[in-house]
Amino acid sequence: MTAAPSISHLASAGELVAAKKFDEAEAAILRALDGAPSDTKALNLLALVRYKLGRLADARDTYRQIVAATPQDADARRNLGLLALKLGDVEEALPALEMAVRVAPTDARAWSYLGYAFAKRGEVVEAAAAFRRAGQDALAVELEQAAKAQRPGRRASGTQPGPSGPELARGMPKPVALAPPLPPLVSESPSGVRRQRRVQPPPPEAEVPAPAPAAEPPAPIEAVPVPLVVFVRARLGRAQALPATRGALRLTVADEVHVRADAVLAGTGALHWDRGVRRAQGRLTSEPLGTSPAQPFFRLTGAGAVWVAGAPDRWLPVRLADDVLYVREDRVLAFEGALAWESGSVSDTGVPMLQFRGKGTVALELPRDAIALEVAADSPALVSAPRLYGWVGRLVPHAAGERDNVPFQLTCDGEGIVLLEAAG
Repeated sequence: MTAAPSISHLASAGELVAAKKFDEAEAAILRALDGAPSDTKALNLLALVRYKLGRLADARDTYRQIVAATPQDADARRNLGLLALKLGDVEEALPALEMAVRVAPTDARAWSYLGYAFAKRGEVVEAAAAFRRAGQDALAVELEQAAKAQRPGRRASGTQPGPSGPELARGMPKPVALAPPLPPLVSESPSGVRRQRRVQPPPPEAEVPAPAPAAEPPAPIEAVPVPLVVFVRARLGRAQALPATRGALRLTVADEVHVRADAVLAGTGALHWDRGVRRAQGRLTSEPLGTSPAQPFFRLTGAGAVWVAGAPDRWLPVRLADDVLYVREDRVLAFEGALAWESGSVSDTGVPMLQFRGKGTVALELPRDAIALEVAADSPALVSAPRLYGWVGRLVPHAAGERDNVPFQLTCDGEGIVLLEAAG
């Protein structure tokens, strides 16, 4: 049975949400979830905060967690479908919304979202039926008329390919069961549709159209951490190659964050910056963290966030979920304080390494051609020390000893996966 989350952390998070201090609220919720990672009350609040921060993909991932824990939660399925629609993923939105209306057949807003999802797919008959279940008869009629105008002389049918979706320019209504509710959505105009009449849903009753907002700069692109297992499987050739990392990684400073100087883009909030030092056997030392004086690490504390990024196509944020990762110190760009970490070196070689344990994100400087090799207990691997990137699992790298005419300096014993740089 899952333990209840910290009441004090959740109460603090609620106050921070009310004060619109969403970064700090997220940190408080995450602390509450440390002891109860499946608590749906805390997860719902976390989804709301991430939505308010503009991190729609993270909010969607949180609703996925809620749905997995409580399959009959119609509100969570409806909001999962809503966020999938905002992110342009109709294929995920449809099953989520179809299940939502099965569980709660009187939920008008779930039916409305389902209508939008069907319209995006060009399934006119299904879209119109869903809009009618939502009480939006006028929109259903306009949708059907638009389909007839697109295909004169033919009856609209769900089995025939319809238009690629009318431009629902006024957006979707608000979802419920979130406090405060999510703001209205604005759907994207479909591409490749010509001479198609625009269909606009009527505004909700008593809703006064808001004035057009002033032009704002585009939102920054947030890099999404990749699970460690996905990264390793891709390097083993057992999963699709990972796409290039876009944008920058935002790390919320809750306990602390370590960042390499050349990876920092910006910091926001009340942050304190101190030079980072290595940690050995659970204690901080006086040795500076970082293998180059030109690239020192800084330790950030306080309340705020920091943005980091690496060279284009040469860096990757990796998410650990109760994993253990060893990586060369000079290949680390940043890491969260939620992770337990130690510094050290490979035995008899002096190669500086960092060890990370627990749950959190590490931003890695990554050669484009890094590979992974499996190591079995009965078959140690000999590797080149300069090419060692890191390892995962129960591996013990150590000096290979005196070997004539062998270009290897390390032996990896145990079971796990060793990460290597195929080129310097």
